[in-house]
Amino acid sequence: MYENELVKEKLLKPKKYEYPDHDQPTAIFDFEDLENEEAMLVLCVRADPEDTSGFKQQHSCFVWRGPDFDIESHPENASLSEWQFIQKCIDNYWGDQASQLQIQVLYEDSDNTSDAFNQFFGLD
Repeated sequence: MYENELVKEKLLKPKKYEYPDHDQPTAIFDFEDLENEEAMLVLCVRADPEDTSGFKQQHSCFVWRGPDFDIESHPENASLSEWQFIQKCIDNYWGDQASQLQIQVLYEDSDNTSDAFNQFFGLD
């Protein structure tokens, strides 16, 4: 029983990606990650039917761009557009299921982030 809970918790854990590292997510993050104004972050969150907060009702991919993010400052990844990065994060997080799921992509305003996004970064 306990093992099943651990597997479920690991599966439902949101993961944060930072451009250009679409294959190196982290499950440990907080509001300090949003202080890097030159970053682009993607936060992938699986739907959890047992969630009572209302923030995990749908599969979600939050996209946050710091006000000073410039894709041109990453010349080693010049062929990776922002949308391609988002897609690669989605594929990495949801795997083979990604094409069969309805995943909402939500763009966050770096100056006025949503309550749902803030909740995952401990800003609620």
